[in-house]
Amino acid sequence: MKLNLKTKIYIGLLSVFAILIYSFMLESSYNTDIKLLIFWTILSIIVESLLIPLPNNAVGVSVGYAINIASLIVGGPLIATTSSFLGVLCRVAKVTGKGYIHTFNLPLYKTVFNVSQSIIVTTTIGLIYIFVGGKVGEFNLIPTIVILLFGVLLNTVLISGFLSVSNNTKFFKTWGTNIKGVFPSAVAVGSLGVIMALAYISYGYGAVILFFGPLLLARYSFKLYVEMRNLYISTIQALNKTIEAKDSYTSGHASRVEELAVRLGEDYNLPFDKIEDLKTAAILHDIGKIGIHDSILNKAAELSQEELQEIMKHPSIGAEIIDKVDFLKNITPIIKHHHERYDGKGYPDGLKGDEIPIEACILTIVDSYDAMISDRPYRKALSKEEALEEIRVNAGTQFHPELAERFVSIMLH
Repeated sequence: MKLNLKTKIYIGLLSVFAILIYSFMLESSYNTDIKLLIFWTILSIIVESLLIPLPNNAVGVSVGYAINIASLIVGGPLIATTSSFLGVLCRVAKVTGKGYIHTFNLPLYKTVFNVSQSIIVTTTIGLIYIFVGGKVGEFNLIPTIVILLFGVLLNTVLISGFLSVSNNTKFFKTWGTNIKGVFPSAVAVGSLGVIMALAYISYGYGAVILFFGPLLLARYSFKLYVEMRNLYISTIQALNKTIEAKDSYTSGHASRVEELAVRLGEDYNLPFDKIEDLKTAAILHDIGKIGIHDSILNKAAELSQEELQEIMKHPSIGAEIIDKVDFLKNITPIIKHHHERYDGKGYPDGLKGDEIPIEACILTIVDSYDAMISDRPYRKALSKEEALEEIRVNAGTQFHPELAERFVSIMLH
């Protein structure tokens, strides 16, 4: 990945701040019990080495937050921060298809960002814990709740900042997506850390090891979820390949529609779960073409009226196919109605206005746009400007007026 200037500046500023705040910690008179430091560092390295990589080279997930919270309550800010960043720095994680990843084979910017993020988050919640009355080696309810929640918020802020500057996306939209996706599970993992701290305070080192099991179980449960999600994505991609093999003129169409649909959906401020549905529906919107004869799909001339009527069956066929797959049922209405028109003259049900699911209205626009700028045997592609003018002119009749306006604006900027 080639970093843009904003990303380099962002990582640079984080690393400088991390050095400054850790230096402040070193000069403060916090607990530096070497036995505690070694103990929590070993646990941190273990859980960080059990990192769960997310698909598409996205951010990996670990249950290290539990160790951060536990070591902070038990040993104080300096021990927590040191064990946290050493866990990140020394981890050796196995990634399917890539072997083992560690500091010496990762790009330098990833290591710098990960370590800086770890130092900033753990040090900040450590200072907050002391400031709001938390006492090291004791359980204090209010300070613990404060740092548990604030740590998750700060972590997502730093990650979202990196993703927004590196991908040139709006920060608050990126942060909103991340916080909805990770907040419940991160708080749950942090709560396990609180339990581990209570175990140590009451019974010592052995009790922490005993409660290390539930932490690994939580990690395993999330790993199963990620694997199921990967299988889900692979299934969708396989279905998309099936569609493209069936209709030679739509190669790459679904991926382009997906990209544009997500951009328009985010601009319209659709919630995270709706964006996810929209992505899946965009990839599979033409799945019903499996039920259309090849001679019609690949005809090198304009279709007859009878053939057009046959083609118009594909949204209903697609909806019937998707509705039989449990984990895809919620996108059935989007698939079925992506050829409806805002004025009610579309198909298959002649829905109009707000009767049409908003995700289907988005697909109608981006699907039409990509079709217009693509060559067909019986016509040449329109230019980008001509296609956008068609969308503008047909806003309020074929297309949802507000979405059409937003789409034209997005494509012109």
